Amino acid sequence: MRWIAIGLTVLFLGNGLVMLTVPYPWYLTIPGVIQTGPFNDHFVRDIGATYLACGIGTLLGALNLRRHAGAVVVAAAFQGAHAIIHVITPFCGTSLPWPLLARDFPGVFLPTLLTIWLAVAAVRAQKAWHDGV
Repeated sequence: MRWIAIGLTVLFLGNGLVMLTVPYPWYLTIPGVIQTGPFNDHFVRDIGATYLACGIGTLLGALNLRRHAGAVVVAAAFQGAHAIIHVITPFCGTSLPWPLLARDFPGVFLPTLLTIWLAVAAVRAQKAWHDGV
């Protein structure tokens, strides 16, 4: 479980740092981003800051999952909300949604599922510790 937390940390911190430091190349590089609208430096950096926060949450989880369950849950909350947007948006256009959902699976849905799984494990570990199991 620790390796999943470390992997998510690298992904989230890396993405956040790139979004904050070189937002326009990030915008041009990530598949599908240019289809969401014109480049907005401020918006990309805002989301980059959110990814940094998620990375800090999963880093704390990697250090001590039980103790930092709340931080992991917060990271999962953002990732979950972000994924819901990526599920809804493809159904709002005129093209078939399935290619868009498949495109977003590795970068949006898989990290979200892993973060939610990590958050559930963290909450269970914390509860077991409080219950004296």
